Amino acid sequence: MSTGFILYLISRECVYFINVRQAYLFSPYYASRLSSRTVLFSCVPGDMQSDKKIRMIFGDSVKNVWIPREAEDLDKLVGEREQTANRLEKAELLLIRKANKAYRKNLNAGLTPSMHTQDVGEKPLDVSISSDGSVSPISTKSPITQTIPATALIATPPRAPVMPPDVNGSVAAQWIPAENRPRHRPLANYGRRVDTIKWTRDRLKVLAPKISKLRRQYRKGEGLAIPAVFVEFHTQVDAQAAYQTLAHHRANQMEPEIIGVRPQEIIWPSLYMSWMQRIVRRFLVQGFVTVLVIFWAIPAALAGFISNIKFLVKIPILSWLHYLPSVLLDLISGLLPALALMWLMSLVPGILRCMLSYLRWWYVLTMFSLRTRSWYHYRVKSRTFRPEFLLHLSGRPSLPDHDRHVSCVWGAAAID
Repeated sequence: MSTGFILYLISRECVYFINVRQAYLFSPYYASRLSSRTVLFSCVPGDMQSDKKIRMIFGDSVKNVWIPREAEDLDKLVGEREQTANRLEKAELLLIRKANKAYRKNLNAGLTPSMHTQDVGEKPLDVSISSDGSVSPISTKSPITQTIPATALIATPPRAPVMPPDVNGSVAAQWIPAENRPRHRPLANYGRRVDTIKWTRDRLKVLAPKISKLRRQYRKGEGLAIPAVFVEFHTQVDAQAAYQTLAHHRANQMEPEIIGVRPQEIIWPSLYMSWMQRIVRRFLVQGFVTVLVIFWAIPAALAGFISNIKFLVKIPILSWLHYLPSVLLDLISGLLPALALMWLMSLVPGILRCMLSYLRWWYVLTMFSLRTRSWYHYRVKSRTFRPEFLLHLSGRPSLPDHDRHVSCVWGAAAID
């Protein structure tokens, strides 16, 4: 009776999930996206990497065909430009904070900017004040003496500081000296110190035309083609039909990988793989997981040995455990093994992610996460990692079902 109810519940939930999925796929929000009608084909042979051949296979349902090409040089320059722009932004913010701090400090002290306020080539004018209150300039070159009213001189407001034109940070130079500006030691300059703001601005001016040139070459179709094709169809029905169609007569070639993927979800370096490289990397991943399943029992067994206090007391370095109170001994033998095993289980998802990201077997981040989860559950279900087996190695009786699966639950939570 209970088995039939469980089967009925699972079937009902599956039908409900299918209906929800179909409703989402046909919703205006998803159907209006370009990715909902685009299919990614991987391991495309060289003779099929053309717009004409793709349209011959799928017919008039094809709307656009995109064949990605190698752009490693462009990617490096764009990455360098982003890094340089971020460094310029941080340097500008640091300079603003320093200038603002010095400005507030001088403002509270009643000081004026330290920048030179006279124009270039202007000399001070000597004047003499007569008894009637008028001011007369004294000039050694001209015998003519000009009298200026003192009221006119006093009424003239003080002139504002003159900023040097086309000087970076001229406003900040009123309050902080040049040696306090942000500086760094770029490797391209052989480790010598340079002004960060000026250097990054000059570097951006150099990178901009190079990036524009490489982009024009890429748009013209220059460069080697990557064995992958993005095909856009007119409707979702055509895209689904092409996704379920055998596009090539050879195995592992021109396989429809995924539909409805966005550009930011694609692992672009993985598109360079051929079908042979993909098979080799798949076997490498399976071999690595198998070795991990076998040899991970060694540190897990060491964590299980903590529960055997009688064995630990025989070790000369840990002989002092015999003098601890019984409460602490029960805590060590009962809690520490579970915590150590939980910590070991939480390390496995990170190790699998590092290994899978290094091999780059999958093309989409969602497939990468799902594959990591499946490999982790394969590792958890293997008997080598079951807690009762580890406790059997350590000489301790088996735990109840609740304690037996504590580490598995914490390990699965570590993936999310």
